[in-house]
Amino acid sequence: MRFKTVDPKVAEHAVERRGFITVPLDYQSPGGATIDLFYRLIPAHGSTVDDRDKPVVVVINGGPGIPASFYRPLDFDYATNSMPHGGLDRFKYLLQGFRVLIVDQRGTDGCSAPLDMDDPALDPVFIAKYFSSDSHARDYRAVIDALIPEGQRFFIIAQSYGGMPGMQFLAFPGRRANGIVFSSSALPFEDPLRAALARRREQLRLNLQLQKAVPDIADRTARVRAHYEALGLDPAIIHGLFVLLGKDVPGIWEPGVVARLDKILSQSREQILEDVEAGQEAPNLLNYILSSVNFSPGYTDRTLAALGSREIPFEPWMIDENVMLMQTGQDGTWRQELINAFDAAPPQGTPFPTLDELREAISCNQLLFTAADNDAFVPADNYREVVERFLVSGHTEVRTLPGGHSAIFLEKGYEAFVEWSRDK
Repeated sequence: MRFKTVDPKVAEHAVERRGFITVPLDYQSPGGATIDLFYRLIPAHGSTVDDRDKPVVVVINGGPGIPASFYRPLDFDYATNSMPHGGLDRFKYLLQGFRVLIVDQRGTDGCSAPLDMDDPALDPVFIAKYFSSDSHARDYRAVIDALIPEGQRFFIIAQSYGGMPGMQFLAFPGRRANGIVFSSSALPFEDPLRAALARRREQLRLNLQLQKAVPDIADRTARVRAHYEALGLDPAIIHGLFVLLGKDVPGIWEPGVVARLDKILSQSREQILEDVEAGQEAPNLLNYILSSVNFSPGYTDRTLAALGSREIPFEPWMIDENVMLMQTGQDGTWRQELINAFDAAPPQGTPFPTLDELREAISCNQLLFTAADNDAFVPADNYREVVERFLVSGHTEVRTLPGGHSAIFLEKGYEAFVEWSRDK
């Protein structure tokens, strides 16, 4: 396996504290090969990174296979507090009262030992063994131990995929966070097919909600597909926009989809591809491998997508995540051969503590689980049902927030977090 080169100058920054921490590639062999983890400590608004009156919130970002820069770009404009490419500023509210610590998860296309996913010698078994949620959890523990002094209050928000390393972290002996939020998160022991079908039903409902709010949506998506074709792009790229379904509250997210479609019609080929990359709207090979071993052992995104599309068909105009997933690696190169072999024989799932071990760990912690209305990734009803097995009286609480998959980072999510964390 090859790794990409990381420019050490990425650690230089006028506002954030950035740096690298060296950890074992294999935590079972601490004397062996090592990798460097890239972290960023972000000060609260109007404060400094050393202000201990502002507790630290460690944000374990979603994915898998996505660097923390998707949540806070490396070139974020602190002079104007604005995102350089637009999109959701996930830390706008958190930074009102907290510092935020983020880490590029190992192997992702960031600065923590980024894997070269264009390497024809790429080995999914190697990736599954050393770059999955169990290693990510140990990495977060190493960064926390290095950066947050003993006795200092800190919290964890484990969002989306972050729930898997978050649960792994929970079971470790030693230091504990003052509280951990699992927000629209992946959780262990889910039935993969049931979860995939629940997700697809919710995306179908959101497409129909979009049609109700925007009656000419079919014509709009058709024009975008035609624009893609005229530029020599695959019209199926449009399905990456499923990430916009339910993104924010009703009355906000639907116009947001329309605005993005209108923007595409005015863009060049290069501008479109830049936005697709910035928004993580294309198939991601690392995500594909790690999704299987974390979320759906025995399945892959493509095998689940095929089953889901047969069970719950979409109308042709709809924005359909499964169409995007079915294209993963299907480019006629070594990637296609690799993906087809992976689909035929997925590797074993990532090792995980038992449910009893996790419940014992929960009894020593304080957890908040937050579901979200209109969540195109983790439907609220399904999430609340899955959470039931982790509830421990006096140690867990469940809330439902408005705003879709990123609800914990919106205003109402922040208010809920502040209220819950106040006495922790």
